[in-house]
Amino acid sequence: MINKGQIVEIPATSSIYNDDEGVFSSKKDQLIRKTAKRNYGLFDGFLVGEHQGVAQFKLGQRKGINVGGKAAPLYVIGINAATNQLFVGEGEDHPGLWTDVLSFSTDRIELNGLNPSPEESELGIAVSIHSPIADIDIIATLYLFDSTLFLEFEAPVSIAIQDHPLEIYFDDHSAPTIKIIN
Repeated sequence: MINKGQIVEIPATSSIYNDDEGVFSSKKDQLIRKTAKRNYGLFDGFLVGEHQGVAQFKLGQRKGINVGGKAAPLYVIGINAATNQLFVGEGEDHPGLWTDVLSFSTDRIELNGLNPSPEESELGIAVSIHSPIADIDIIATLYLFDSTLFLEFEAPVSIAIQDHPLEIYFDDHSAPTIKIIN
């Protein structure tokens, strides 16, 4: 059965991308705010087409969107399976394709004995991340709060990496300390 849904384009100039950093009581609150920033809705953009089901799409995907007439290609920047909506942005420089922080539930993570102290969790641990979709290792700071692991990147990274396995290395690069699985 085909489950048609909406394709919503989010303009690069949308207010959802405005950085109102504010003052946070803790690093955890700041990271939660940064990861919650991109919960797109229909009223954040405009309707540009229909799709045949969100299951066939991944973040960062360009092909298969089937919406033409744009100056630059459209990329998947958000997926809402509950509402069957696909959110897209125009051009590879669209701010919705990039992020400074990702979060992962610890049930997707092989921690291999990592147990940071509360101080390390608050201050962060310098790590190097390898992703099969990135040509280079990515530098980040790892934070672990309750059952959530946060990665704060030195430079913006593609949102597409969150849908692929990641290996996180500490000092020696001999073996991954953490694996994020799908």
